[in-house]
Amino acid sequence: MIDILLVDNQILTQEGIKATISGIIDMRIVGMARSVFELEQVAGKFNPTVIIIDPNYHNNFSTNDIKKISSGFSSSRVLVLTNRHPRNEIQQLLNSGIKNYVFKECSREELIQAIYATAGGKQFYCRHTFETLFGNKLIQEKTTDIPALSPRETELVHLIADGLTNNEIAARLFLSVHTVKTHRKNIIKKLGFTFKNIADIAAVLQTK
Repeated sequence: MIDILLVDNQILTQEGIKATISGIIDMRIVGMARSVFELEQVAGKFNPTVIIIDPNYHNNFSTNDIKKISSGFSSSRVLVLTNRHPRNEIQQLLNSGIKNYVFKECSREELIQAIYATAGGKQFYCRHTFETLFGNKLIQEKTTDIPALSPRETELVHLIADGLTNNEIAARLFLSVHTVKTHRKNIIKKLGFTFKNIADIAAVLQTK
């Protein structure tokens, strides 16, 4: 069972999420919170699998609070569900350790997928988040919009997507760890983002 703690001060959002998962037998909302204090109390009591949170639900909320929540409740995983925001604001949260990020305009199916992915420790961005981070054309014209990577860099992207560490990649390709790190930096410079959604990029490269 996926136990969900919902952190949002908008009643319509709360009711909408409750209605969305009401027919799913392996999900349930075990609590709601409207502040960091309430969150800590409810999370401590119910030990939720997934904490769905809108970081903008409170004026004083910050990325440090996200880090505190993630580290303070290690058995719970955080899913950000919020209104559409600029790329730099999304990137700030991703840099704080968030792996799952969806906009409130996402579809019901995407929200359900996001909850399953978060509970399973997998990464998930809704389509709108992906478009905000990487641009519409990356999705619509997959074969033409990715800057050219070298064969070695492309190989690294797929190995990173498979979950290999720098040390494992170095051993697999008979390279030094320093060389692997250099390749990673070059990939980031070319593509303009970190490896938060690398599985999607690997799938795109596969079509080229």
